[in-house]
Amino acid sequence: MPKLLIIDDEDGIVREVKDFFLEEGFHVASADTGEDGKRLIWKEVPDLVLLDLKLPDMSGLEVLKMLRASFPNCKVIVNTGYVDQNLMDQATDLGCDAFLSKPFNLIRLKDEVERVLNTEV
Repeated sequence: MPKLLIIDDEDGIVREVKDFFLEEGFHVASADTGEDGKRLIWKEVPDLVLLDLKLPDMSGLEVLKMLRASFPNCKVIVNTGYVDQNLMDQATDLGCDAFLSKPFNLIRLKDEVERVLNTEV
């Protein structure tokens, strides 16, 4: 059962994504701040993180840097409602595995999650 960690401050998105992936057989945890997300990364050691770039306490890029330094095999799908080419480039440079802009379709997200999880490191 794959472990998914959602780090996003939008309650509606978190609930919808969490419920969807629980029904798909995933173990799902969530955090609504970067600090809580970083703590859960160490506790849960997820297979994949769905990471929002705009968090209330820090940039998702800071979380991504820590994640890549400590858990290089963890897959990361970065998402944001504020598409910014500079942020996308930075996330790519830091090693995100995929990028989705909000709002996203759950079927598209599932396809992306499966693709990323099945990609060799």
